Amino acid sequence: MYRLRSKKVNRYIRQITIPIMAIMCGLILASILLLAADKSPVEAISSIFRDAFTCSSFDRCNIFTTFALATPLLLTGLSAVVAFRSGIFSIGQEGQMMLGAIVAAYIGHWVPLPDNIHSIVIAIGAIIVGGLYGWFAGWLKIRLGINEIISTIILSEIAILLLLYLVNFPMRGDRGATAYSPKIDETAMLKVFAPGSKFGTGFVIAVLAVILVYIYLWKSGKGYEQRMSGEAPRFAFFGGIKSERAALRGMFISGGLAGLAGAIEVMGVHYRINQGFNLMNLGFDGLSVAILGLVHPFGVFIVGIFLAGIRMGAQLGLQFTLGIPRELGGTIIGFMILFVAAEKLFQKIFDIDLRSKFRRKKDA
Repeated sequence: MYRLRSKKVNRYIRQITIPIMAIMCGLILASILLLAADKSPVEAISSIFRDAFTCSSFDRCNIFTTFALATPLLLTGLSAVVAFRSGIFSIGQEGQMMLGAIVAAYIGHWVPLPDNIHSIVIAIGAIIVGGLYGWFAGWLKIRLGINEIISTIILSEIAILLLLYLVNFPMRGDRGATAYSPKIDETAMLKVFAPGSKFGTGFVIAVLAVILVYIYLWKSGKGYEQRMSGEAPRFAFFGGIKSERAALRGMFISGGLAGLAGAIEVMGVHYRINQGFNLMNLGFDGLSVAILGLVHPFGVFIVGIFLAGIRMGAQLGLQFTLGIPRELGGTIIGFMILFVAAEKLFQKIFDIDLRSKFRRKKDA
């Protein structure tokens, strides 16, 4: 009993400590770069957090903008979590997100509906289209044996090219220098809570999605089947779990979450799609959030807001205030991902420390 309890405590401590250590190591390496550029690391890092997580007034609240930037990261990060927990390494969130954005732009302008109902119909349509696109990638993996990394990359490129075609020809709003679709109707726009930012209903939806994904994966029978299919396929096989069906179900949910992210970007931020819509790389940022969050919904929530804050602070605090290139924020994130990938290094350190600590308690 003592051994089982110590292993459980050890696992929880490791899950909490590894991301913290990864963040600290990333900040230390960023400090070295700042010193090499003859800049104060303390001033630069404090500027990032001050300009990302502070609020001088309700009309000028930086943390609201951070929440708005975190919304697509939370949804695409959850999309990656569901796929990874299903045993499929899907990196097709960007393509599924593009399809969700197309659905939102089309229904939002060309399908007139009453207020409130309009946005709900768009969200459902984006979830279905994105889910079917994710399901198709899973079907290619399970039925035809096509590597999911290759298939999701190709499918994402197809979705991006489709968006470029639609926004330049059938869905083009005018003949200006930059191609973009017409603005969606006001009935399709999501409510904004704080003026001067895009913080609104979209963030609430993302938070609800975090809770629902956690309940589904850890508190439901279907979620248990899905996790076992991804984490212990042999156990799932002998336990009578239909792994293929669970994986396909997981890929549909994964694609639906990414499609919803694209729809929220249209309904709550841009109100249209344009030719540069595919340059945001939010799908790949979601993968980073999932990895740093240790493939857990609550980890995605914390890391998604943290990474959005770093990028927000890097733009305002570093570039505008201190004259430091904002790419340093991306460098910090890259270092963090690198250290999270080095989990075994931290695991060996903590296993040694925790083993000696528990041994001393047992002897006492």
